[in-house]
Amino acid sequence: LGNATANTSLTWAWHGAAPQLAAAFNLVNSCFPLGGSAAPLVVLASERRVGNSLAAFSAISVAALLPAAGCALLQPPTAPPPPPEERAEEEKEGAADGSSRAVGGSTVLGIDLGSRRAYVRCTVHAPLLLTTTLCIGAEIAYAAWVYAYAAHHAEMRSDEAAYLSSLYWSAFVVGRLSATPLAAYFSPGSILVPSLALEVLSLLALALLPPSSNVMRAGTVGAGVGVSMLFSNILSLLARYGLLTTAMTGALGAFAAIGHMTVPSLAGAAIDRHGYAALMPLLCALNGVGLALLTAVVLHLRANFHADEGSGGAVPQGGRRLGGRSKRAEEARRIASEWSPSPRGNSALDGGSSSGEDWAEAGQGERQRLLGGASRRGSAPTTGIVVV
Repeated sequence: LGNATANTSLTWAWHGAAPQLAAAFNLVNSCFPLGGSAAPLVVLASERRVGNSLAAFSAISVAALLPAAGCALLQPPTAPPPPPEERAEEEKEGAADGSSRAVGGSTVLGIDLGSRRAYVRCTVHAPLLLTTTLCIGAEIAYAAWVYAYAAHHAEMRSDEAAYLSSLYWSAFVVGRLSATPLAAYFSPGSILVPSLALEVLSLLALALLPPSSNVMRAGTVGAGVGVSMLFSNILSLLARYGLLTTAMTGALGAFAAIGHMTVPSLAGAAIDRHGYAALMPLLCALNGVGLALLTAVVLHLRANFHADEGSGGAVPQGGRRLGGRSKRAEEARRIASEWSPSPRGNSALDGGSSSGEDWAEAGQGERQRLLGGASRRGSAPTTGIVVV
């Protein structure tokens, strides 16, 4: 709950547009592995100094309550306005002139999905949610099983195997913190694909090379760094193209939780059936599927959407803006409001019933008719040039 709330608040504060949002995502989400690394130390300190390891939960609760209470004193960020609903007329026109089959339309493999919103959900959101489930689940499964794998399969001493879990989360922390400055100079896609490829290569090396202490340490560091940049940069990737919503932020957290619950159990079932040698190939296969899906989505976004560095939403090539209002419509609304004497703020060009989008999308003849009508009401001149 705290993670999803923090990510949503960041999205609202930056309205999903600034490059600094990617760095903020990485910085905030780096607190997760920091907590994972510090929790065993808190438990150990509670056992030695208090005599009760369960007292660590009380200490952690107080540590979480203090910043949460402090946040209640801050002014919360406001949610961005919802994207405008798609017009039925636009869909009819797209079907009539074939623009729905153009790049950025609503057609996938010759199948018309009916709207660009469905197009985004099927080609962007769904693959990223599946990637999150597979890769985040594999992340937790590695942390859960690496000790037993090292002790039984690699035949490491129990104390050496115990350090692997700490080494994994420490590499995770370093990777996510290093992604914070990288996010200011590189796009999320340029960070995501190489980092997840490092994860796959590390697990592949652990699966193919003879098990030893050095191989386990090197593979653990590579696996921790590789997967550390996934979750926060998926959020940044969606924000870069104006496709990150509150619902999508919550869905990513939910699908990550599904991976937490299912993949470690799947790994345990594989170990019971085929032995510890099946662990690394399984995790490598899951991350390989995630890498393929992620690469396809990144290439799809670069080919079919314009990255949005401002405050609006992504624009499909050949299509209208998916999130936020188009600049043309906003300019038309501004001009119409300047001409309107009505205190209600509606356009006087059509008697106070038409919006700026209607004025911007009207044909030349319709604009002349509106100008003439406005002049007869004394709201605007009948001559001159209007640039919309």
